[in-house]
Amino acid sequence: PHMLFVRNADKPGFIGRFGMLMGEAGLNIATFNLGRDKPGGDAICIVSLDEPMPEAVMEQVRALPQVVRANRLAF
Repeated sequence: PHMLFVRNADKPGFIGRFGMLMGEAGLNIATFNLGRDKPGGDAICIVSLDEPMPEAVMEQVRALPQVVRANRLAF
């Protein structure tokens, strides 16, 4: 139930920075799915977390250099 949608530029470092941010915040990633339209193009990331993401961490995700947009998903 705790999911995140991220649209990002397909550039080196996104996955590492995102993972470090989650780890530093004490958030465990349950699933991580990434797709792109072409090398170096647009990418999307769908992430499931074990617990809700605090707003402060959401703002840090949005501030990552490659991130274009990040939103919580609710179903």
